[in-house]
Amino acid sequence: MTELLSLAEILAKNDPETAKEVAELAFITSRKLRVRIPRNVKRRFCRRCHVPLIPGVTMRIRIKRKTLVVTCLTCGWIRRYELSRGVNKGEN
Repeated sequence: MTELLSLAEILAKNDPETAKEVAELAFITSRKLRVRIPRNVKRRFCRRCHVPLIPGVTMRIRIKRKTLVVTCLTCGWIRRYELSRGVNKGEN
């Protein structure tokens, strides 16, 4: 699955439709085989339309009040990630 998804990321720059189809194939295969896709790989694709998220091309990134807001420019899907303070949480 990760090889198909990395292929989709490479194809995204030249042929976004083919990249979307390859990514959908990888997600469908992972569901049928009941294999988890690693979180860091899964976050690089839109959850709704499976387009590879490329900053400035298919994705917009904003930071609002300790929250990272990722918006897919293809379908409008919005995902929010809470930003942590880092490793040394007790220090100011």
